[in-house]
Amino acid sequence: MVFLIKSARWLVALCLLSSAGFAQAQYGVVEQLVLSPATLTDRSLVKVQVKGLVGSPCEIVESRLVIEGSRFVVDTSIRGNPLAICIAVVVPLDYTEVIGALAPGAYTVEARINGVASGPRVPFTVVAAAPQFSLSPPTGTYTANQLFDLAIILEREGSIASGKATLSGKNKGSAARTDISAALTQCLQQRALSQAGKVLRCPGMASLLGVGSHTLDVSLTLNTGEVVRDTVTWTVLPVVP
Repeated sequence: MVFLIKSARWLVALCLLSSAGFAQAQYGVVEQLVLSPATLTDRSLVKVQVKGLVGSPCEIVESRLVIEGSRFVVDTSIRGNPLAICIAVVVPLDYTEVIGALAPGAYTVEARINGVASGPRVPFTVVAAAPQFSLSPPTGTYTANQLFDLAIILEREGSIASGKATLSGKNKGSAARTDISAALTQCLQQRALSQAGKVLRCPGMASLLGVGSHTLDVSLTLNTGEVVRDTVTWTVLPVVP
């Protein structure tokens, strides 16, 4: 009987401590807002990591992103969990909200906890991405019956003076290196660049691929003298009947 009384007293004390922890946790605080990636361009998936402290490990933390023009607010709700028994102890607050892609410009991000501003207000700038040269489809795994055209995305003004493309790997059951420069050059000569952001399509390149791994390396020399280059690796899997 003595043991049962002591146990009951201990449980009451723990519940009181838990309640105190719930009350304290309402005063969670945001200490840092960390934006990623390191360089923010209009092609970035912008994210903000919220770091801080909260007064109990059993709190229910919910957040949402509020957009007010160029101002972003991470609105966080922290409340106690009535079904949990926890001691009052300070634990990290750490979660991430996705802002998404943004147009070039100046922005700010800040945080609120239970309707009250918390932590720093962080200004950030999104810049226009530098012109790119890339091959499509990108590096990845494909099936032998999956047909695709080679697309060259060249974000430059001007025209192509010359081009070179080498396809290496297991081509049509052979480990030999295949030079497809002639086919690529013929394709590109039919589609001279007239403006930035041109997409050049070279159909029929998939016919050069067999089951296995293939690395395509393309370099182009523009009439300005600039040389651009990109490499992709395609893994082609057999189709099981």
